Amino acid sequence: MERGPSRRTCLVGMAAGVLSMPYISRAHAAAPIQLKFATADTQQDKSYLVGERFGAEIAEKTGGKYKVQMYVGGALGSTVNIGSSLQTGIVDCAILTSGYIESLVPTVQVIDLPFIFKDEANAAKILDGEVGQKLLADMAPKGIVGLSWGWYGWRQLELHDRVVKTPDDMHGLKIRIQPGPVFAAMFKQLGAIPIVLDGSEVYLALSQSTVGAVDFPVPTAVTFKVYEVTKNLALTRHVYNAGALMVSKALWGRLSPAERDIFKAAAVNVQPFWRQAVADATTDGMKFLTDHGMQATETDFAAFRAKMDPVYAQFRPKYRELFDKIMAQQ
Repeated sequence: MERGPSRRTCLVGMAAGVLSMPYISRAHAAAPIQLKFATADTQQDKSYLVGERFGAEIAEKTGGKYKVQMYVGGALGSTVNIGSSLQTGIVDCAILTSGYIESLVPTVQVIDLPFIFKDEANAAKILDGEVGQKLLADMAPKGIVGLSWGWYGWRQLELHDRVVKTPDDMHGLKIRIQPGPVFAAMFKQLGAIPIVLDGSEVYLALSQSTVGAVDFPVPTAVTFKVYEVTKNLALTRHVYNAGALMVSKALWGRLSPAERDIFKAAAVNVQPFWRQAVADATTDGMKFLTDHGMQATETDFAAFRAKMDPVYAQFRPKYRELFDKIMAQQ
């Protein structure tokens, strides 16, 4: 009687078959490449959801080759640290506000100039157009690839114990600002005393009266819980507060042309969600803040705007063409 192949023979044959399989088949079973995506915001902030959606599309369109891992709330350092880590490739992807980006890419200062955008729709149109694309391109020499512009909400004033209605009410006020020079110039022009602090330090600074105010957008005021240490909300709408979705140039250099197209498309596709989510969070946030004891005050918008002419005169020469293009579309 003939004997069938021995167990040892079968195992040897199976091993030989695995070793002879094409490389591409084994590649599908490989673990995904982990990408670090950082924001300085909390997990409750809309930037977290934006990063998750961006990552999900990347994973889907690359067949699971890349997996985006979110790091929020200073898990990878302060906002300044995130910017420098993006430049060096330690961080692969990030969302930062324009106020921090402008310290790395000076031309971005133009979109942080006070009262330069008349409304959300106009700001989005300009940022998605020639001006916005020029600013994204200006990031490349700094080791950053800018992919798209989003939004954090209009910056307002949250104040410890002061009511602000006119520019005169700002005199002597210690206010926390982002490191961008535009913010320092703006509040100095209003007679305030700007103090640079990372967002993670704001709550403690307000609770200890190190500063008497901050200029967070409404959704950020909610997620950073500043309603617990401030009483008044002045509706100044002084800066649109754009944010950019960016990747490191180091990562970009490792991507194929097709993968670059996938990353670009994912960043653009998430924009409508980003902007609408922030608009909705602003509406909900206003109710939340007032329900939690904050008093909202309308301000003399025209008086604040009139005070900004010296700020425009200071910064316009640095990027005259961009400034004039924005103003021409208002």
